[in-house]
Amino acid sequence: MSVYKASIFNYIFNSINSIVIIVNGFIMVPIYFHYMSVSTYGAWLATGNVVAMLGLLESGLSFVITQKMSAAIAQKDEERFQILAGSNILSALIISCTIFTMGLCISPFITEWINIDVAIKSEIRLAFILSLVATCISIFVNLFGAFPQVWQDTKQVGIYNTIANLLAIASLVLFLLLGYGVISIALSYVVRSFLNLLLSGIWIVRKWRRENIPSPKYCLHDSYLLLKDCTYPFLSKVSSTVVGNSQSFIIAHFMNPGLAAIYDLTSKICTVACGFLSMINGSVFALFSLTIAEGNREKINQVIKKASQVFFLMLVSMALYSICFTEPIMNYWLGLDKFGGTSLLIVIVIAKILAQVRSYYNSILYTGGLINKSAIYDIAWMVTYLFLLFVVIKPLGIYAIPVATLMSCLLFIGVYMKLMYKKLHLEILMQIKLFLISTSIIIPFATIHFFISPDFKQLTSYIVYFIIFNVLYLGVVYLSNKSLFTPILQKIKRS
Repeated sequence: MSVYKASIFNYIFNSINSIVIIVNGFIMVPIYFHYMSVSTYGAWLATGNVVAMLGLLESGLSFVITQKMSAAIAQKDEERFQILAGSNILSALIISCTIFTMGLCISPFITEWINIDVAIKSEIRLAFILSLVATCISIFVNLFGAFPQVWQDTKQVGIYNTIANLLAIASLVLFLLLGYGVISIALSYVVRSFLNLLLSGIWIVRKWRRENIPSPKYCLHDSYLLLKDCTYPFLSKVSSTVVGNSQSFIIAHFMNPGLAAIYDLTSKICTVACGFLSMINGSVFALFSLTIAEGNREKINQVIKKASQVFFLMLVSMALYSICFTEPIMNYWLGLDKFGGTSLLIVIVIAKILAQVRSYYNSILYTGGLINKSAIYDIAWMVTYLFLLFVVIKPLGIYAIPVATLMSCLLFIGVYMKLMYKKLHLEILMQIKLFLISTSIIIPFATIHFFISPDFKQLTSYIVYFIIFNVLYLGVVYLSNKSLFTPILQKIKRS
């Protein structure tokens, strides 16, 4: 399979699986509350996020091993490929065993760290252990996934991943109907990871034998060197994962699991939108690397300008729709008793906007070759965020999470912009101007929306309002960014 086709299949199946997981997250949440309380669901979110943080130990390894094995194949160095393949398998085993051991050690105490009822402690503890098993299996899946990547044969594995996700949803429904409650969610994770490992594993072994690919060579020293090479990618991912997965646990610990669930559900629309935004932005970073490597300052700034213009437009649009339409979605999805309120939502959305900008600028530094500095500042940001959070958690309560995010991101956006100017010679004033222009477009729409305050319970009239809102907003976006959209429309007409 060609590199082009492999990339297309990667994008297609990543998009399909992301949509399946998101749809699952939306459709299943109302069903959860027929089988468990909001507090139980909040407790699951808090403990499940601890497992996600343990999974940090794999962060960056699959990226590094894919690069290294690809280089070995390109250079036709069979022995190097055999050593790397063996190191990959050994590393998966070492990391999985380490995570499982650490998880088991903290499992007796996990329910004591959050304010949950005695009646559900055993359920939550069992769900924690099962999700731990699923995480360990998923590490094997992620690292073994490097093989089809370097072979440029991603279609079949992508199909298997989609099948596993769909069967996991079916198993979740079955376990809920059988009365397993919150344990059903963890069991579905186990089903998904096990099916992924089984199906893709069988395919990888068969391909290995069918095409007489050199067998892996196992060496602990080489595995150690491989893990050592992952230090900076690991550090770079630690911060965002800790911050993203600690929120439910912190709310459950300092307040209660019910509030953790309400916070998560209130921010759900915005979080999902940010996830898609991050996935789309990931596709332009290779372009950044190549452009910056050329050293043509004028071209670098032009490319960054266009990419930033698109990024900021998508970012503020996500913010506008999240602020204006989360409440009606919550009303028909779960009920407004599980909505944290408009003021909390607005603070969350502003915090997430700044978090996305910080992440975007950090990625530009990464693609510009400042990998070490990028990782160090990521860790510094995490420490700053946690410090601010613990300072404001008591006086601000549930607002502490977005406020700490907002304050820490503002600080580090300034640091990143200074680095982008000094080290990469980027036009910082242009970045500020693009952000302010994009933001100025949404402020009138948000203001008018809340001034009109349309009644979303009158569904027919609200749909008409939503259509008019979209037409007007998209029209203004197009007219204010003609220089961006005109070349794209011309290319479409020519094709």
